[in-house]
Amino acid sequence: MDYKELAEELLRNMTRTAKMPFQKKVEDISHGEKKILGFLTFAKSSATSGELSEALYLTTPRVASALNSLSKKGFIQRSRDANDKRIVIVTITEEGTHFMEEERKEALMMIEQTLEKLGEHDAKEFVRILKRITDITIESE
Repeated sequence: MDYKELAEELLRNMTRTAKMPFQKKVEDISHGEKKILGFLTFAKSSATSGELSEALYLTTPRVASALNSLSKKGFIQRSRDANDKRIVIVTITEEGTHFMEEERKEALMMIEQTLEKLGEHDAKEFVRILKRITDITIESE
């Protein structure tokens, strides 16, 4: 089997589908901002910028820029740690949580429609293979 040829075909197809409807940029929210909001909504409601950087594999300047933008939009708020005033804690606001919950709902609906078009067998295989790829990627880190 020619894995290089398969890899090239996969890359071509991934490039063509890079802008799936559920991956769209909404309301001027960048991918990094969405990652931060997602983390604060579904993983941990508050974190330091360092924790966000580490957990999301984003550079600290990227996190700082995203946090400034999210703060202006009213999606997060920053406060000083009570025990150490040098530490800034980032917390998602109710507006930020609502935005992410709506985004997730819309993304799930679009993914569900795509999986339905694939049919039961192909949809299950796609999810199984994607999980396997994720597991392989995590193992190699």
